Amino acid sequence: MSTISQVTTGSTDFTTTSSISDVSMGKQDFLMLLVAQLENQDPMNPSDPTEFTAQLAQFGQLEQLTNANESLEGLDSMSNEMQRMSALGLVGQEVIAQTDQFHFDGNPVELGYRTEMPAEEITLYVLNPSGGTLATINATETAPGEYFMNWDGVSDMGMPLEAGDYSLAIRAVDGDDGLVDVVPLIKGQVQAVDLSSTTSELETSAGVFSMSDVEKAGSSL
Repeated sequence: MSTISQVTTGSTDFTTTSSISDVSMGKQDFLMLLVAQLENQDPMNPSDPTEFTAQLAQFGQLEQLTNANESLEGLDSMSNEMQRMSALGLVGQEVIAQTDQFHFDGNPVELGYRTEMPAEEITLYVLNPSGGTLATINATETAPGEYFMNWDGVSDMGMPLEAGDYSLAIRAVDGDDGLVDVVPLIKGQVQAVDLSSTTSELETSAGVFSMSDVEKAGSSL
């Protein structure tokens, strides 16, 4: 079986120091402190009006920033909801994910790759979780493009592999044995959508893919 790789310390006698945690102040806290300052000021020596005006300006800026932050949070929430709806609409469709991780359930898996430059030779390797090579696939297409092939789950020893999680490694070289960049791709049909996490995840016939990894989707890719 082959493997693919590509105090300072110090002391003081009489001084004790303590750390103070950062405290974030909201606009309500700021306003309460401002009112308390007015209530407790010396009537014979009132606060400098210039300083008071600056504090009011700071309060206005704080309020604007707070409102802007709330608006951004609302947009982010809306974006996440739209992503969830899009994910639900993919059930039953095929998707292509840019990832090197996949699951084999006993049925053939469509493994693929994309290259922007021509290559002399491209080889796909199916690896176990430890990085050992289980199956070797010699690609027939080496021109720039996107290609897929079915892997039936049979190892280089001619033995069917057990269902489980595997990974895909790809090596592409040009005529001078220089490495050519290739992107691993996995194709699968969406069977369910997991909305429990912060990012929607697609449960497919070839494993679980994050929506952010999905490049294409359709009824027939």
